[in-house]
Amino acid sequence: MAEKGISPNLETHNTLINGYGRMGLFDRCFQILEEMEYHGMKPNVGSLINCLCKDGKLLEAEIVLRDMEDRGVSSNTQIYNMLIDGTCSVGRIKDAFKFFDDMVENKIAPTLVTYNVLINGLCKKARIMEAEDLLNQIISTGLSPDVITYNSLISGHSGAGNTQECLELYENMKKLGIKPSLKTFHPLISGCCKEGIVIVE
Repeated sequence: MAEKGISPNLETHNTLINGYGRMGLFDRCFQILEEMEYHGMKPNVGSLINCLCKDGKLLEAEIVLRDMEDRGVSSNTQIYNMLIDGTCSVGRIKDAFKFFDDMVENKIAPTLVTYNVLINGLCKKARIMEAEDLLNQIISTGLSPDVITYNSLISGHSGAGNTQECLELYENMKKLGIKPSLKTFHPLISGCCKEGIVIVE
């Protein structure tokens, strides 16, 4: 484009970063970021952070976030959710909560997606009581838990052999008008079969 006398704009650069990020060509992404800085452009690094997280490059993703903040570019819920999801997916729950605390400190309100990712991460680590605490926190902040919230909790309790707790969560879902999914029933039925419990609707 430059050879034809056409100057790439902000949207063009961001599209290139997204494309190279999806291809795993992160060196090229950072080159484009440097070019944008040179031309006084403020990039949208959300797509780059997302690609880095999905590729397991969590340290690099955090470096991009901190560099962005140092330059006075505000972060947002979506970016923090990406980082929390990335750290939870590799079992780094402590780091996930560090990002959660950063969100709150920066007055960025966690969403249901934020809580669901943390609950799922905790349940996979068999930290069920902490996951239950987050469910209470969801409700206290005025958000409404959904089928994803309950599926994670039911799966977590099922893995811990807490079939009665699974059934109680299932009943709570119905009371709240939350429609169960196939992921709801698999751990529920598995636990009931092991203990010889019959579910009566």
